[in-house]
Amino acid sequence: MQHRIDEVPLPSPPARGRLFVTNFSAVGPDPQAALDRVGASTLACMLTDREVELRYPAYGEWLNAHGSDTDSPRALWLPTPDGGVTADDAVLDMVGEVVGSLDSGDGVLVHCGAGMARTSVIGILTMVAFGAEPAQAAVDFRAARPGGGPDGPPQEHQIERLVPRVRGLRTA
Repeated sequence: MQHRIDEVPLPSPPARGRLFVTNFSAVGPDPQAALDRVGASTLACMLTDREVELRYPAYGEWLNAHGSDTDSPRALWLPTPDGGVTADDAVLDMVGEVVGSLDSGDGVLVHCGAGMARTSVIGILTMVAFGAEPAQAAVDFRAARPGGGPDGPPQEHQIERLVPRVRGLRTA
């Protein structure tokens, strides 16, 4: 069974790369195959160590082996509790890395457990960094990833707090 990988539209001016979102089942068994499927070279993981360990322990090894700025493929890992948030500065750093990869022409594949809530925080903030209005970014994210979106007030509030900061991330 091939799990769904969805492309998230980025507003104009467009990035040179493309943004994709999915769930852990699409990535965990074979991260390279998931990247190859969409032509991406950067994978951003929002799972906790425990979530990785319980389902696909070798995936954690893959993430650690590909975590350098010079690695290709490249792994970004921001452990975030299911339904929760992590430090604003860490999220801002992750979004900055995603934006930089997209502007460099790299495809980026972001995931959490279901590819819905934690993934939407990164996806929506990335869309805002490319010029989308936050409310429209949430609508567009849900259209690209049906059922996707923040999983309650903590994630909604984090997006609201970070919107002013991500608007200045993009240099291109």
